[in-house]
Amino acid sequence: MLVSCGIFREEIEFLVRQKGLSADVIFLDAALHVNFDKLKSRLTEALGKCRQAGREVKVVYGHCHPEMIEILELGGAKRIMAGNCLEAFVGAEEIARLDKEAKTFFLTSGWVNNWEAMFKMGEEDFSFDFREMFKSYKRIIVFDIGVVPIDEEKVGLFSEFTRLPVQRRSITLDHFLRILTAS
Repeated sequence: MLVSCGIFREEIEFLVRQKGLSADVIFLDAALHVNFDKLKSRLTEALGKCRQAGREVKVVYGHCHPEMIEILELGGAKRIMAGNCLEAFVGAEEIARLDKEAKTFFLTSGWVNNWEAMFKMGEEDFSFDFREMFKSYKRIIVFDIGVVPIDEEKVGLFSEFTRLPVQRRSITLDHFLRILTAS
């Protein structure tokens, strides 16, 4: 059983359909990242349901909550070996290598499709100005997996919002599939 951030929905569903990944999946709203209380509550609830059903669970989240380890221990679950969704797709080494070239904000199709909802929730819950967090970045790299079409208009809006130039990198789901199926 997988309990996954909704940011991975299309990719996991593709792996189930096309690559034979055998998994029942509970997807949680991707926007939960901006509110730790809501993320903890929904994740704890999902893990509780899995535990009641006697299911072994792997959580498809990175270090998305400061208490992630404790939440998983209480829920009897394992987590994928990735610090965040980008590392889940390409590995920590590749993220570090690209970031070393220039301070980079990375996007996947899931991010492209969800950034407005995530930022809206953060603004509503905390009056947070998301523009401020992009001041130190030099570029955006969009990882194109080829599973979900990238919405060019949303990429353009994100670039305009952040005032950063955009580059594209094609990637595969090989690394992601390896960490999903690892023990």
